[in-house]
Amino acid sequence: MKRVIIAIILTAMALIIMHTAVYAKHGKCFTGAFIADRPTKEKIAEFRKAYGKKPYFVLIFFDWESFPEKAVLNDIFSSGCVPVITLEPWYANSETGIKYDSLLKGGYDEYLDEFAKKISGFNKPVYLRFAHEMNGDWYPWSGSKIAPRKYIDIYRYVKDFFDKKGLNNVKWIFSINWESVPSARSNYFMNYYPGDDYVDYIGLDGYNWGNTKPWSRWMSFKEIFEKSYNEITRSLDKPVIITEFGCADKGGDKSGWIREAMGDIKKLPNIKGFILFNVNKEANWKFSIHNDGGRELKKQFEDPYFKDKE
Repeated sequence: MKRVIIAIILTAMALIIMHTAVYAKHGKCFTGAFIADRPTKEKIAEFRKAYGKKPYFVLIFFDWESFPEKAVLNDIFSSGCVPVITLEPWYANSETGIKYDSLLKGGYDEYLDEFAKKISGFNKPVYLRFAHEMNGDWYPWSGSKIAPRKYIDIYRYVKDFFDKKGLNNVKWIFSINWESVPSARSNYFMNYYPGDDYVDYIGLDGYNWGNTKPWSRWMSFKEIFEKSYNEITRSLDKPVIITEFGCADKGGDKSGWIREAMGDIKKLPNIKGFILFNVNKEANWKFSIHNDGGRELKKQFEDPYFKDKE
C-alpha cells in the first residue's frame, strides 16, 4: 500500500512538472480588455484594482472620419498599456459604408493622412485592426458584399499608405470572425488574406451569447475558437490574438466558463494575447468583481502565464 501511495505521488509530481514545462515552452500570453469607448487611466486603474492585473492591450474603435484622441493614447501609454485601434471603414451612426472604389483612387487620402499623424508621434507600439470580421455579413465591407479581391485591395491600400507615411511603430492585425457567415466556401477567411507582408498578427473574434438571443446557445471557449485556431495555425505562420471575446450572463455558469477559457488559452500556444470585452453592451459581457464570474477572472489572472507587461 505504501509503495502504491509513493507511486501515485511520484506520478502526480511528474505530471505537474510536465504541465509546467509545456507552459514554459509556450511562453506567455498578454492580458487585454475593452473597458470603455474612450478609456482613461482611471478606468485602467480600476481594472487593475479589480482583477489584479491591468489590460496590456486596450481596445478602442474608430469609424471613418473620427480620430484617436491624444489624451486617450497618452492615458493608455502612461499606464504601461498598448492600444489596439480598430479602424472601421464606415459611418457608424448611419451604418453606411464609405465608397470603397473611391478609397482605392485616393478619395480618402486626406483622412488617412490625418489619422496617420495622430498615431505617428508616439515612439511606442500601436496595433491597428483594419476592417475586421470581413468573413461575417454584418458590415458594409464584408467580403460577401464587396468581393474578396476588393477587400484585399482596400486593406493593402490602407497599409501601404500608412507605411509610406513612415509609421514604423504600427503592428497590423488581420482580424476574422470565429465562423464565416454565410458559411459558403467562397466566404472562407483565407480568401480575404492580404498576404504575409501585410499582416503581423491574426485576430480572432467570438462570443458566447448564452441564451440571450433566439438563435444563440451556451458555448464554451473551446467550442467557439478551437476549429478556427487550428485552421489559422495550419494555414499561416503568424501569432494569434483573441481580439474580442466574452461571455453572456444567461444560460450557464459564467465563472466556470472563464475558468475553462483561460485554461484553454494556455493549451493553444500561438495565442499571444487576448482582449476581453468587459462591458455591458449587446449582452452583459462584464465580469463584475462583485459576482462569481469576476472573482474567478481575478483568480485566473494570478497565473504567471498571463502577463500585463513586457
